[in-house]
Amino acid sequence: MNDQPTASPPAGATAAADRKFSKARPLATRFGLHKKTLFRWADAGKIHRFKVNERVVLFDEAEVLAFVESARVG
Repeated sequence: MNDQPTASPPAGATAAADRKFSKARPLATRFGLHKKTLFRWADAGKIHRFKVNERVVLFDEAEVLAFVESARVG
């Protein structure tokens, strides 16, 4: 039995199990964007992308939504 205390995630961090990830195309369609926009934002460091393998790149839906909401004007 392990008597060591378990570390909790930092304040404001969400557990990986609570996060939802999607590919660029369905995510861009849902937010009314072009998929290349997501890749440009990731290249600029505005959002993160998670490369699963050579062909699969995923984006955190909550992070993209937060960025879209913060960038809205009016």
